[in-house]
Amino acid sequence: MSKDMTRREFLGKSAAGAAGMAMAMSAVGPFAGRVLGANDRVRVGVVGPGARASSLISEFAQQSKDLNMELVASCDIWNQARERGAARIKGLTGAEAIQCRNLEEICDRDDIDALIIATADHQHAQHMAYAVRAGKDVYVEKPLANDLDDAKDALKAVEETKRIVQIGTQRRSEGSWPAAAEFIASGALGQISYIEQAWNYFGSRWRRGNVEEEIQEKDTDWKRFLLNRPSRAWDPHVYREFRLYWPFSSGIPCQWLSHCIDAIQWIMDDPFPKSVVAQGGVYVWKDGRENPDTFQALFDYPKGYMVSFCTRFGNDRGSFGPIVYGTNGILDVDALTASGEGGGGEVTPAPYNCNVDASKKIKDAVKLEAGPGMSHMRNWMECLRSRKQPNADVHGGYSHSIAIIMAIRALHTGRRVHFDPQTHTMQET
Repeated sequence: MSKDMTRREFLGKSAAGAAGMAMAMSAVGPFAGRVLGANDRVRVGVVGPGARASSLISEFAQQSKDLNMELVASCDIWNQARERGAARIKGLTGAEAIQCRNLEEICDRDDIDALIIATADHQHAQHMAYAVRAGKDVYVEKPLANDLDDAKDALKAVEETKRIVQIGTQRRSEGSWPAAAEFIASGALGQISYIEQAWNYFGSRWRRGNVEEEIQEKDTDWKRFLLNRPSRAWDPHVYREFRLYWPFSSGIPCQWLSHCIDAIQWIMDDPFPKSVVAQGGVYVWKDGRENPDTFQALFDYPKGYMVSFCTRFGNDRGSFGPIVYGTNGILDVDALTASGEGGGGEVTPAPYNCNVDASKKIKDAVKLEAGPGMSHMRNWMECLRSRKQPNADVHGGYSHSIAIIMAIRALHTGRRVHFDPQTHTMQET
């Protein structure tokens, strides 16, 4: 594959031929390119072997021996990252790692069965869609997408190809969240009207220092980095600190809201917000960043409750939640405790009491028991063998993407953003 493939050609190849690839895979079995038996070793490559991928590589290596899997390839458009990734893999396996200059090169190889993708936020959906259409199973970091067209195409690609895809929203593999979901489903909280989450941090998050000396344009592929985003001149800050610059990332919504809203929508069994409003700005770290250092969003959901999420980088006091508020009391999901705090109280006489029963207030504090959690990476690895859907499948990724895309649009437009789950379209009012 030519190193000079344009962004349009990349996207065209990803979207075109999906049906043909699906037919080809149905002929060769669960892994296109190689027909694997139950005892065959699964060979995995890493795309974007940077800081986040380092943790994923370690987690994979810890699980790989007893699952008969191995890391074999490092892929990155930046030569230094590619070489560091290869050195890391060799250090873990003792074998020389395959080095690929771009996604097309690694996807063209029949001796690589699956990919761990930890590239820039705006690349996740496109890289995942391209990879599954090339017959690879994928573990892809969150957010799945921060653009609606990218999110839709990613969902379509997985549904058409039936590949095994795990999104890096690892709370879905922790034991506490199913316990919270079960408690909520029991009705013990009464009518839930509000859920609150705050995740704060003090510092100039995502700045990396003197990136001008760290990377030169000649050492990477700037056009491939941009993908379908508007063309702009080379900027090492955008490349290395992409979380600070739109439209590559939204920063707080892409990174932290994606984790939180994914988990909340999951335990509430309510996959898409009806509407979202949001505010934010750069109030503290006036260092040239484009994405807010302070952000708040309010989500309204079909089941009849509101979710509040906020993050600030100017003061880290008061991170908590999510806390779920019902007419019978509250559930602190992080602590896995429920109590009657705030519940019950005076009720308007019938017929105006709307069926709120103050006598059902939680009387004694309850400590929920977390279920057995597991490694999120191992869950994906086991599903590569079983062909079952992993804990954070593409539908969960699509749901959290819709929520953060709505929040980003609300932030940028200053308007309320609505989502229609029938047409999968957004509207602003």
